[in-house]
Amino acid sequence: MAVKPSQIGKAGKRVLNDKFFKKAKAEGYLARSAFKLQELQQKHKLIAPGSRVLDLGCSPGAWLQVACKCLGPKSRGGLVLGIDIQDVVLPKEHCDDRVEILQADARKLDVRELFSKSEGFHVVLSDMCHSTMGSSSADVLRSLDLASCAAELAVGSLHAELDPAHHFPEVHNPVPAQPTTSSQHHATEPQQHNQQSKGEQGNEQMDGSNGLLLPKGNLVMKLLQGAGSQEFAHQLRQHFNKVAWARPAATRSESREIYLLGLGRK
Repeated sequence: MAVKPSQIGKAGKRVLNDKFFKKAKAEGYLARSAFKLQELQQKHKLIAPGSRVLDLGCSPGAWLQVACKCLGPKSRGGLVLGIDIQDVVLPKEHCDDRVEILQADARKLDVRELFSKSEGFHVVLSDMCHSTMGSSSADVLRSLDLASCAAELAVGSLHAELDPAHHFPEVHNPVPAQPTTSSQHHATEPQQHNQQSKGEQGNEQMDGSNGLLLPKGNLVMKLLQGAGSQEFAHQLRQHFNKVAWARPAATRSESREIYLLGLGRK
């Protein structure tokens, strides 16, 4: 039975009138969040053709779809491994047999076993987020907990002597970049720092004990803006050549979510 407009609540009407929701539906993406990753990819060239990508908190699968398209033609190879505590069905559109899904709690992953199966990842994505509790400070801390989990999976234990006087500039109502106008990505190689061949990894211990992210790899994590986020970003500086904040245009205006990027693992 069709639902009458009068039966749709305010939240439902907001979703139906949302341009990114409509665009996602028209282009075969499972969620509007696909355009967040598209914008990050367009700006930072996170995923090179043939990369191995780990997608933490992959439900409902929109980032799996975008990541798979970024791998380029199947002849280039590559892997997208999605992990979520929920059961996730492999998307029918924009995905091929290079996409795999593992139902597991990211906080309890056996890093060395996962590394032995994948030989590490060129990109680690985390769109993990708890359901908000209505308490701003508690929600921020919970988002930091999940981001810390993603970071430690990527680079191992996070340890740094923080300088209390050091702060990254806070992001307040940033002007969003223009959203991508196409779901297609050019199959061109990203900048040199984005990827490194197995033979170029030097003498570092490559068994997962130092994290799943390969040298020169990229990390993306979702956070809620608030106390502790700047200190967390400062910790990442010892592991990456560049640390950046991003608030994609597809982010809802009322949302406090923002993405923290570690570019080019040292």
